[in-house]
Amino acid sequence: MGNRLAKGDRRRLWAAIGASAVAVGVVIAYGVGSLTDAPQEAVVAGDLAADGTETGQHAIVPDAEKGEQPEPVVVFIGDSYTVGQNTPLEGIGFTERLSELRDWQPVNLAISGTGYAKSHEQSWCPPEGCPAYAGVIDDAVAADPDIVVVSGGRNDMWLEDQAAVATAIAEFYTQLRAAFPTERLIVTSPLWSDGPTPAVLLPIREQVAEQATRVGAEYVDLGDLFEDRPELITDDDIHPTADGLELIAESVDALLTPVATAG
Repeated sequence: MGNRLAKGDRRRLWAAIGASAVAVGVVIAYGVGSLTDAPQEAVVAGDLAADGTETGQHAIVPDAEKGEQPEPVVVFIGDSYTVGQNTPLEGIGFTERLSELRDWQPVNLAISGTGYAKSHEQSWCPPEGCPAYAGVIDDAVAADPDIVVVSGGRNDMWLEDQAAVATAIAEFYTQLRAAFPTERLIVTSPLWSDGPTPAVLLPIREQVAEQATRVGAEYVDLGDLFEDRPELITDDDIHPTADGLELIAESVDALLTPVATAG
């Protein structure tokens, strides 16, 4: 299953990343997948009263009993840009920052190197290989999300049969909507790095927009987010830096319906 961080952990993580000197240490200290949902209020030992009972102890009260709405569970499907490859946020990507901004509980099911049609068999993949996006729909269903976010598509441009890519995009969104008939679906445009967007990626963007809209998903057009911004791309000339991942999160947040606030 994906990686989840409690809201407080997300805030501490991103605050630490803002201080570049300690960014890597923070991620190593916490470890991907080692952060679990923390209780809203810790149990604090107090003094003993005259009758022997303990005073000053705070009970752990679930959010539901406090009258608070639980954070929506949000599944992310995507590629290395969603994974956060080659950064201190590897395995987390932009999902935690976006979730912090929108009060979501993220489950990151993204797999590096995959796409709508692209799968592969790298050494770190399970025996059956790393599936294209449709291959993680069952895992997404198992997470019982309120929202599904799909962000990727750039890896499909390397495939020779682009007609098959178009078919895969259409079939994926048909399957995704069938699996989540009433849930909110959010789709971002496929992103490129800091150079000009290759011509072969443009029709993939158009197909993703068309098919996402067809099934009633919210399409978020990020355009050429990193063009002429090499400082936001890592030394591999492919993946966004931690600052680049934050830009993705903040750009998606700005283009979605504003988060409702109390009062």
